[in-house]
Amino acid sequence: MVPEKFQALKILQLIDSLHSGGAERMCVNISNVLHESGHDVTLCASREGGTLEKFITPGVRYCLLTKKSPVDLAAFRSLIRIIRDNEISIVHAHSSSLFWAVAAKLFLRNLKVIWHDHLGIRIYDRKNFFYKLISSKIDGIISVNQELVEWSRQNMKVPSERIVMINNFPLLNVVSKQADPAVFTIVCLANLRPQKDHPTLIRAVAELKEMNLPKSLKVILAGSADNQEYSDMIRTLIKELKLEDIIEMHGSVEDTASLLASADCGVLTSVSEGLPVALLEYGMAALPVVVTDVEQCAEVVGNGKHGILIKPGDSSSLANSLLKLVNNKDYSDELAKSLERNVKQNYGAERFLKGYEKVLSFIFST
Repeated sequence: MVPEKFQALKILQLIDSLHSGGAERMCVNISNVLHESGHDVTLCASREGGTLEKFITPGVRYCLLTKKSPVDLAAFRSLIRIIRDNEISIVHAHSSSLFWAVAAKLFLRNLKVIWHDHLGIRIYDRKNFFYKLISSKIDGIISVNQELVEWSRQNMKVPSERIVMINNFPLLNVVSKQADPAVFTIVCLANLRPQKDHPTLIRAVAELKEMNLPKSLKVILAGSADNQEYSDMIRTLIKELKLEDIIEMHGSVEDTASLLASADCGVLTSVSEGLPVALLEYGMAALPVVVTDVEQCAEVVGNGKHGILIKPGDSSSLANSLLKLVNNKDYSDELAKSLERNVKQNYGAERFLKGYEKVLSFIFST
């Protein structure tokens, strides 16, 4: 447990934006639960806000820096002022926001820095050297899976006991099911970027369309489209495969709960992940899932016990797995209930807070 004097800390959560993405949703979730547990929390978006602003709990202080570039001195001075004015003791930096957190520490020596590694430093191939270079200024690292923990222990200049794995957790206001019984609705809650590999899902839908189905199909791609080249490629592929009447691109979705309540199945076709918040939200919404066997996905679905696992890029396996869910409602319902139980038992906010207390106790033990 954290010593009593550390139980009400002033913590700043720092992230690039609040557009709807996994790391961004976790930043908001963490801010909310830390505030509810008694900490004084400031959430700071360095570049821009987004749809997730609406889900910040009243009582969490929210700041926007409108950073224009990595060396925007005016925005950086604003960050320093926010830290000083609110007597912040810890900056909890998500993903690449680490660089500004460490820069702030150079001006505020008593400041502690926690880095939350959502994607894995290997994602930032060209920046590996810079992460390693500043790692001696990091006081603790939270990684979302064990592989990322081991990477940091081998490559970052942070004591191994201060590098811990803490699972992501969902905060979803579950609503009643609203699915159309005549339509099998598939949802893919993933921002449009290459590692999410939407083409595999699109090709699987093209195969599924040609099978003997008892229902009509509907597919919802929900996520921001910041990568214009990738988004255009997705639209072109949908048109080429003549799936415009089946696949809908919704962009960022504010009301995730209602979206999932309208679905019959959740899908993730990623070629790389940390611990996808979308998968945990599928579980909270009691959806059967088909996901690729990458990073923590297999653990969440119990290596196939709570959901269907497929190899990345295997559109035929995905199509056949979806067909099985369409044709066998009992099997589909069984998977959904099993995943829901697993997520609630093993990926809740309470488990996150216990892990966070462990990090804090290590940071303040010296």
